[in-house]
Amino acid sequence: MVNIQTADIMSDYFSTYSRNVRIVAWILRFIHNISNVNKLRGNLVYEEFKKAENLVFKSVQLRSFQDEKFLAKMQAFKDEEGFLRIRTKLVDSDEKEDFKFPVLLPASDVVVKLIREEHKKAMHAGS
Repeated sequence: MVNIQTADIMSDYFSTYSRNVRIVAWILRFIHNISNVNKLRGNLVYEEFKKAENLVFKSVQLRSFQDEKFLAKMQAFKDEEGFLRIRTKLVDSDEKEDFKFPVLLPASDVVVKLIREEHKKAMHAGS
């Protein structure tokens, strides 16, 4: 069975964030199809995009955050999915967990710059 590791993802290779996620999703589908009898066919579905995006985020975190002192200073913690997150002042609010505890990503990373470009193209629309 083929297994892809988070460190194997070259998430800054393509020109847009959505293209990066789409390519990773297709790679994950390919890996699934060569290692399983029940093949996935047709267009990619939401779950495949979400899994690919999670892998991209974890890849960015893995190559960016190795300093334990920095993580302690930022009060970062790992959630149940293995993402590094930050506690905000909105901990006691009724907002979604993703809003109260955003995923920690480095501002200087290429993927974050691509996300910022997508955000501007969408005229600063939220999720």
